[in-house]
Amino acid sequence: MTPKPPAHILVVDDDFDTRANLADILSVYGYEVQTAADATSALQLLDDRDFDVVLLDLKMPGIDGLQLYSELKRRSPATVAILITGFADIETRRRAGQLGVWKILSKPVDVPALLPLISEAAEQPLLLIVDDDRDFCANLYDILRDRSFRVGIAGSAQDAVQQLSRKNYQIVVVDWQLPDADGLALLEQFRGQHPQMRAMLCTGHRHELSELLQLTSRKSADVFFYKPLDMHNFVGTLQNWVAN
Repeated sequence: MTPKPPAHILVVDDDFDTRANLADILSVYGYEVQTAADATSALQLLDDRDFDVVLLDLKMPGIDGLQLYSELKRRSPATVAILITGFADIETRRRAGQLGVWKILSKPVDVPALLPLISEAAEQPLLLIVDDDRDFCANLYDILRDRSFRVGIAGSAQDAVQQLSRKNYQIVVVDWQLPDADGLALLEQFRGQHPQMRAMLCTGHRHELSELLQLTSRKSADVFFYKPLDMHNFVGTLQNWVAN
């Protein structure tokens, strides 16, 4: 069995000692760690690679940790955020919850409490939604994040191919009619390159897809779902895949 690559962690804090200490400790535990002193440096690092987990200081010069996460989430929605702050008041927690920050920890950092959280975050299953309907993606993202999936979003086949080259997604959920590809053909390509990947095709065109499936023998998808999704069965299918 191919060993699983180490999780990539980004530490963003304007305090040098905090950055250095966290980087040293996490590296000892086998994580690949990069650090940034501010939002600009963090976003530059994000241009070169994706991160599994980001540790964000709240109070930094210029853009604070929550403002940074808003931009980071737009670029890399599958990255799990842990906010580290000495100022976790009610308003901060409200803003963090609205943005989708996963956990909030107090400063100074309690390392024994932090380590299992990072491990848990990095082990959350990776799922990619490929759909050009932004509202559908946003709604599905919130539902799946609440169930501890790390969720990437691609609005086109080209975007999906690029994301799959950067992350080892375990599950893909693909719309049948994409602006630049046929969803079935795209899944066929993905399954050829990643045979262990689980694949789901979704569509609002029930009759057209049913007729197509009668004419083709392609086994590109493990399962088909029609929009609007039966969310109970949809989520249950994903959870069964992860459990097995």
